[in-house]
Amino acid sequence: MAEVITIVNMKGGVGKSTTCFNLSHALAARGKRVLAIDLDHQATLTYLFGQDERALEKAEKTLYYSIVKEKPLSSIILPGSPALIPSSIALSTVDVDLMMSQNYTVGILRDRLQEVQNDFDFILLDCPPALNILVSSALASAHFVIVPVKTDILSILGIPLLLDRIESIRMRSNPRLSILGILPTIYNGNLNNDKEALQSLRWISEEKKIPLLDPIPRSTKYDKAATQTTPVVLNTSGDIPGVEVFYTLADRIINYA
Repeated sequence: MAEVITIVNMKGGVGKSTTCFNLSHALAARGKRVLAIDLDHQATLTYLFGQDERALEKAEKTLYYSIVKEKPLSSIILPGSPALIPSSIALSTVDVDLMMSQNYTVGILRDRLQEVQNDFDFILLDCPPALNILVSSALASAHFVIVPVKTDILSILGIPLLLDRIESIRMRSNPRLSILGILPTIYNGNLNNDKEALQSLRWISEEKKIPLLDPIPRSTKYDKAATQTTPVVLNTSGDIPGVEVFYTLADRIINYA
């Protein structure tokens, strides 16, 4: 049965999709069966996988049609290693649609995942920058959480609230849920602001007794890889900083499971 890993932060632009994309490929490179699920209506993860979310939306092959229209999750999986369940703009209305249908429980995503859990070793959930119904359901479905945080002060302000929400869901509906770590991203060790932000994350991790993972360095090569829809973890030149962090994290996840 698959271990479910939710990648979450209330703030956008902190590297959630990049983390999900590269971590899913790192796990697949370790020989694991991996499914990545895009829960964000902006469909960044879907784009990184080289998919056209508009065409998939037209074909009703996105997550919205399983969550709201109750299509089997297996019918919208795009095969591959890793496999993908894509998103689309339709997912932007999911909170309203679920409330109007009166069909919502915090376990709705967990219920959908049961159909495919035996087909994969790991399922990664890439969350939108929010604390909405779908994010709560993703946390209620997960075994582990990773919190990517860009190393600037504005990105750190909401972290204590997010950690409190994760703890609340763990206490109320998902006792197995644990945080694998806070993952500093887009880090420039030459800038004092980044160093101060990293120190703030260190204090938060110590206070909350949550691991602080090694930072992912800032590099334009991540942007270039994104435009080419290529995971940096499969780059063999050895010139992209931070690749080893994704493999170290993949190994940690495998050892936890």
